[in-house]
Amino acid sequence: MLCNCFGGGTFMSKLMHTPYRIGNIVISNRIVKSAMFEYCANQGRITDQHRQIYEDAARGGCGLIITGMEAISSTAGNGPGMIHTEYDGYLEDMRSIVSKVHRYSSRIFVQLQHAGPRTDWKSGYDRFASSPIKVADGIIYHAATKDELAKVVHDFGVAARKCKLAGCDGVQIHAAHGFLLTTFLSPHFNKRADEYGGPIENRSRLLFEIYDSVRNAVGVDYPIALKLSFSDLVSDSSTPEEMLWVCKELEKKGIDFIEVSSGISADNSGASCSPVLRNGDREGKFLESALLVSDTLEIPVSSVGCYRSPDFIEHILSSTSLTAISLGRPLVREADLPNKWRTSNEKAACISCNRCFNCTDVITCLCGKK
Repeated sequence: MLCNCFGGGTFMSKLMHTPYRIGNIVISNRIVKSAMFEYCANQGRITDQHRQIYEDAARGGCGLIITGMEAISSTAGNGPGMIHTEYDGYLEDMRSIVSKVHRYSSRIFVQLQHAGPRTDWKSGYDRFASSPIKVADGIIYHAATKDELAKVVHDFGVAARKCKLAGCDGVQIHAAHGFLLTTFLSPHFNKRADEYGGPIENRSRLLFEIYDSVRNAVGVDYPIALKLSFSDLVSDSSTPEEMLWVCKELEKKGIDFIEVSSGISADNSGASCSPVLRNGDREGKFLESALLVSDTLEIPVSSVGCYRSPDFIEHILSSTSLTAISLGRPLVREADLPNKWRTSNEKAACISCNRCFNCTDVITCLCGKK
């Protein structure tokens, strides 16, 4: 029970440090390291930098670590700095990360992704989205053919199976922030006239096919999560009713965990991007959307987006239906925040400078982490 539920008081107990279940596995606490792209793969291969990042997060006390996005094939990423799951030696490299994470009783999910209109422009990378999208002068990504979509569906399943064989505790399907799956879910991008366009039943078809492929590849007992942009943050957005329908359908299919974000980064104004928290801003920018999902579903739901204060996080966990809170940038700055918050209510040191999104080495981030 809380002695002072919000406003900087001292807690008699902390719900954030209690366990919960995702599917058939136990997560030791309710702080999730949300996926952040690390930019440090070597021609698509896992490096020692990745091993250090995930070991630091586990040592720092994160109950669940979600990797930076990994491409489902060698042509699905946004460049050689993004891990892809097709290279020889992936299983061994991923096993080495899992081993480090499990030493600290943390769990690790791999975030699987096709970058869609954000794939690398180099020859050989896929160049498609739901509909034609101009990504630069003279460069237009075409509407994906059904054969291309069938390959994407297949590749998600193959990649998920590799993650399971590597000993990862689960996988997360990335359907947020303007990558391939977002271009199908969002009417801002999706102008198709076939069975993959139009009403939400069609716009979500690819996501459902991918989920089925992943589930068939890993079996009924292996945890599958989803990262979802609940709102596109543009005027022609998917509606809350549509996104709740998608979540309910996935719950019926057996999905185990949903992480709720928003934004599709559709323009240069920043309005459709995930927000940066400034001094005095309200934390939990997407809390209302996450609560709509968690109040509707029975499965665990996590909220991501500008959480910095342990007392606020504790207040949300103790007074709402949310199961967990996801952190990104604060854990780049301080990987040991979960352990710190066992005895301290000090706010995270992250100042939301956003420079960690542009670092080539997030281990020596410009925000001050050394």
